Amino acid sequence: MIGFILLLSLGFIIYKYLEMNRKKNQDYFNKWGIKNVKRRTALQGFIQVILKKVGMVDIVNDRYWEHPDEKIIGMWDMSKVVMMLRDPDLVKLIGMKEFDHFQDRRTLITEEMDELFGNSLLMLKGQKWRDMRSTLSPAFTGSKMRLMCELVVEICEQMVKFVKEDARTKGPQTYEMKDLFSRMTNDVIATCAFGVKVDSLEERSNEFYQSAQTLSTGLCKGSKGLKITGYRMFPRLMELFKVKINEPRETMFLRTLITESMKIREQKNIVRPDMINLLMDVRKGRLTHTTGDKDSAGFATVEESNIGQKNNKREWSEDEILAQCFLFLLAGFETVSSVLSFTAYEIAVNPGVQDRLYEEIQGVHEELQGKKLTYDLLQKMKYLDMVFSESLRKWPAAPFVDRICNKEFRMEYETGKYFDVPIDLTFWIPIISFHHDPKYFPEPDKFDPERFSDDNKNNINSSAYLPFGIGPRNCIGSRFALMELKSIMYYLILNFSLEVTEKTEIPVKLAKSLVGLQPENGIHLQLRPRV
Repeated sequence: MIGFILLLSLGFIIYKYLEMNRKKNQDYFNKWGIKNVKRRTALQGFIQVILKKVGMVDIVNDRYWEHPDEKIIGMWDMSKVVMMLRDPDLVKLIGMKEFDHFQDRRTLITEEMDELFGNSLLMLKGQKWRDMRSTLSPAFTGSKMRLMCELVVEICEQMVKFVKEDARTKGPQTYEMKDLFSRMTNDVIATCAFGVKVDSLEERSNEFYQSAQTLSTGLCKGSKGLKITGYRMFPRLMELFKVKINEPRETMFLRTLITESMKIREQKNIVRPDMINLLMDVRKGRLTHTTGDKDSAGFATVEESNIGQKNNKREWSEDEILAQCFLFLLAGFETVSSVLSFTAYEIAVNPGVQDRLYEEIQGVHEELQGKKLTYDLLQKMKYLDMVFSESLRKWPAAPFVDRICNKEFRMEYETGKYFDVPIDLTFWIPIISFHHDPKYFPEPDKFDPERFSDDNKNNINSSAYLPFGIGPRNCIGSRFALMELKSIMYYLILNFSLEVTEKTEIPVKLAKSLVGLQPENGIHLQLRPRV
């Protein structure tokens, strides 16, 4: 009883504290003539999230459509003032034209909270981010992707062998696609990033997969989710007690794997076309840009800015290098497998799309005459690129991205209407809402790769199509992601027909998640061998 009273009292104190801050900021929007979303109590939205009544997609879309005629709207994140941009021109303004005023993201996890996540490129700010971006960007150029594509192809062939054997001994099997693809992307990361050969389809409980799953899928769940929430609400208190997001035992496997691999390679002068080798060059400042290496991996590819093209000779600490491996693991394991799952679903429920895609893939296969797929051949496959461009439109990996103001700025948000942007003000860019706004994409719920045909793609507003973000702070790994996505789908469609079963949920129902788009009941498809 005493514990319940203490918990209730703590909740009341938190509520009053957040409401006090919100009331203090209430007049902010009125001062500049900016409409704001319907007022909610500070804890109302938080409680809805905890009880899984709403997810991040709901939050972003609800705010976006509350004032459909406005270019910018005010809202709150807990008690903090936030601006949501509803106009692509304003997105381009802060994401590109005035990037020097809006170069940082809001930091959810700091180095004090977690040495790996806090030191990753995703979370770094200011000059340290600029240095790391310019240091890492040569690792993601077309020439590096050509080498890594060979490693990805090996994993694809490994998958084909497993599924065909499954079908031979048991008949065509139904797979939960996120599980299948997360195991494949885990093996891709293992070989491309860490130089480790694993087969997570055959060895389902291998140590690398279990470690990757623990680090990648638990950030917003259970105790880790509570820790992050605690840091958002009471950062000084959490820092005082030195609360860590990831326990040392959870990161030890990854830390040991990387450091030992680097040590052995240096001693034996081993060179392998993977991320470990590239990061060894990064650590010693040996990785530099080469001219004329700006090929595109597809329509969704984002270009590197001048910031990323500057050579940087700074040496980095072990934790800083390990952090980039962790980010690569996180993005590859969770994000890529989700995109693949939704794409497989769309291909299965749209037979015309699957037939046309198979025809293109079969043509390339015949052209190869028994040779392995290459990076350059992937780029020639127009319809495969159209399919993924549309999938990333309908099912973007991130519902929104943010930017915070790092230099005071006077913004013209309507013709003749201005407001003074203070330092640390957060802006939300609602990617999921832009991608489903009929103004930019007619019939947005329809899966239509023809939007990205040669005849149509030039009509797309590039500031409203943001699968990999915008400006210098876009996703550094877009080339690698597209190469991996296309390679896996090439081998899947070449060898198997994707078919719906009684377990396939149509349409897909999304889970109330805070970490992107996730199907509530999974995506179950049968893979039937074509020969």
